[in-house]
Amino acid sequence: ATPHYLLAMPQRYPNAVVVRLERNYRSTPQVLDLANRLVPKLGGAEKTLRADVGDGPPPELCAFDALGEETEYVVGRIRTLHGEGVALEEMAILCRTNARTTDFEEALHDAGIPFQGASLLDREAARQLLKRLGASDSIAVAVDVRRAAVDQGYVVDPPDKLGERELVRQQDLARLIQLAEQFDGRGTVADFVADLRERFGPPAGTGVHLLTLHRAKGLEWDAVFLPRVEEKELPIRQARTGAALGEERRLLYVGLTRARRWVHVTWSGKPSRFLDELGVSARAPQVRAPEDMPPGFGVLRTWRLERAKADEVPPYVVLHNSTLAEIAERQPRTLAELARVPGVGPAKLERYGADVLAALATTG
Repeated sequence: ATPHYLLAMPQRYPNAVVVRLERNYRSTPQVLDLANRLVPKLGGAEKTLRADVGDGPPPELCAFDALGEETEYVVGRIRTLHGEGVALEEMAILCRTNARTTDFEEALHDAGIPFQGASLLDREAARQLLKRLGASDSIAVAVDVRRAAVDQGYVVDPPDKLGERELVRQQDLARLIQLAEQFDGRGTVADFVADLRERFGPPAGTGVHLLTLHRAKGLEWDAVFLPRVEEKELPIRQARTGAALGEERRLLYVGLTRARRWVHVTWSGKPSRFLDELGVSARAPQVRAPEDMPPGFGVLRTWRLERAKADEVPPYVVLHNSTLAEIAERQPRTLAELARVPGVGPAKLERYGADVLAALATTG
């Protein structure tokens, strides 16, 4: 498909009248001001969208040191907006590929926030892997899952030339291996499968929308989150030609213009080249010095390191630095108080809650 025939009409028909549809009845001026910065390189007919609604809050554009911190920020903002009266169904997280929605499936589930529109277990990689694993009573969960993934063609470093469908499949297999490594030592393969079905089962049909940018076309929400706006993500790693990069830029434009009032753009890897076009100074945030951390942070970090070693997982899998800092700041004394800390969902509360409170108690 090409827009050439429409764009060339004024040349073929000099007397034709061109009517530009530039009035936007959806988004605030602040949202459109950000999106319009991409227009000069979008291609197609020249147009600048103009808002027909009142002012709103400025867009939020944030860099993070780690993917987990970025994910926690998104979940935390969803909680805040919901607490201010924004319906969960009026919020959306828009990712470049299906595989990237999995991070938020897990985080939203752990936070007790219902969501709709995505499911790791509905995609090819998980369906085939779970079928292969069956109801095994083996306790070598990580080994068995990795073996099954390799049998399905999993490679540690997939080549850039893969098509998007196969890339998503490879990313899903990698995530399933990671989940198995985190689960190892907590039960059998059958228990792992049951845990996956509980955490990544069919979406509720209500709640936050979790979609790819392609599926978001034509839709709109009060608040939109665009995570992982970074190189090899948006633009996707396969986008190497001018035409392919142009399509990636248009996807970002689509994502921005889905928002009626709030739009959040975040990244935790190498900033996307498109951020320059948006006029964003894409630098990582300043890391807080140890002496600037709240009392108790050091004790919590020591506990986390010991727990991570015992569980044989990276420390961030237990709790991220931003969550530890928030816990140390709030000094919760009960599980109910701890549950209100962003980043501490039901699963983490059950798994680590008592130990966290015990560690805090030693700080006086």
